[in-house]
Amino acid sequence: MDNTQQKIKKLLLFQLIINIFFAIWCIYYEGKNIFKNWNIWNPVFILSGLVIAAILFILRSRGPILANISKLVDIIFLPFSFIYLFNFVCVVLGDYLNSSFFFDLLYVIAPLFIFIPVVKVDYENIQSNLGRILSIQIICEIFVLTNYKVDSNKILDNVNRSQIIFSIFLVLFAYLVLKRWGYHFYLGLKLNNQFQWKVFIPILLFGFYMVFFNAFLTTNPKSIGELIWKWNFEWLNPAESQYFGSSLEVFLNAADAGITEEVWRYLTIVILLVMLKNNKHKISLTILISSLLFGLLHFNQLLSPDRNLTDVIIQSLGAVGLGIFLGSLFLYSGQIWLNVLFHFLFDLVVFSLTPLSFVGSGILTIFNSPALAHVIITSGLFILVSVILITGKRRKCVENNIERLIMHEN
Repeated sequence: MDNTQQKIKKLLLFQLIINIFFAIWCIYYEGKNIFKNWNIWNPVFILSGLVIAAILFILRSRGPILANISKLVDIIFLPFSFIYLFNFVCVVLGDYLNSSFFFDLLYVIAPLFIFIPVVKVDYENIQSNLGRILSIQIICEIFVLTNYKVDSNKILDNVNRSQIIFSIFLVLFAYLVLKRWGYHFYLGLKLNNQFQWKVFIPILLFGFYMVFFNAFLTTNPKSIGELIWKWNFEWLNPAESQYFGSSLEVFLNAADAGITEEVWRYLTIVILLVMLKNNKHKISLTILISSLLFGLLHFNQLLSPDRNLTDVIIQSLGAVGLGIFLGSLFLYSGQIWLNVLFHFLFDLVVFSLTPLSFVGSGILTIFNSPALAHVIITSGLFILVSVILITGKRRKCVENNIERLIMHEN
């Protein structure tokens, strides 16, 4: 192990010890209230987990079994605990020192530095491809479970709730882990000789059309004309969004979704392709499995008090359909920046819908579940175009891109 890696290991151990003291402080600060809320974020549980993680970390040299258990505990437990306790410290110190803005800012930018030691020591050294897939899922759930309100500044609160800083961290995470695992994080591959502009331009136009078709289908249009092309663009106003309180929130949340979910897709697809490289159906299986995992990623919406299981299942099914298209688009084009841009626009238009766009009933009300009908229609179109992208002469282009994506460097 080189000197730099040794220093990072010592830094992670120091971080563990400091967070044990933070957890003790949190327990003391909460006092009797600590016994009123026994959930996974109770400081007693966090302290117990940190102590176990520290002991296992110290005992890693005793053998591979202890080392692997230690890594597993770190990967699952440490990121959540670190950000939870860092938030606690920032809130308490901000109030005590009457400097809430400074400590709120520190908390908001925390993902850019607080996770680096555990990423370098544990995530980078995952040897199993299945473990890598699971670790990617875990890292993308961190801020959903530990995103706290920032009160000192409205803009800072918008930045925090959008999780755009976490998106930036995830790009850094992808670069670091893929490099250590022997691969590259490409913003875009050079177009190969099998790439067909005559196919791709219509696909891009279809994607641009679907950005608006999907959004206005959400409003339950009153006629076939309103469904297909007679769209009322007055219903699009990010300043009066049905979902967010300002144009800035709309923009930041759309940007976060575009960056986070497409970087996640890049990571997941690359590892799945490595796992399935000898399978003759690797292209379709990779797209399907990554899309199903993408749908599962949306089950974190169950944590929202205004969402029920049925709503979340329907949303997740819609994510699967969209994921199939985006996975196919990425494998054919090799341009992850294009995926990010499309996903950003897709969410930006939906998030810009105003409350007026949802007034009254429309043609989808003939179905028992208009929301499910919406998912079936859009997913059907996405899947149809995806089949075109990865079959026939286009398949050679996809295979060429796959070879470059999973080219391993020793």
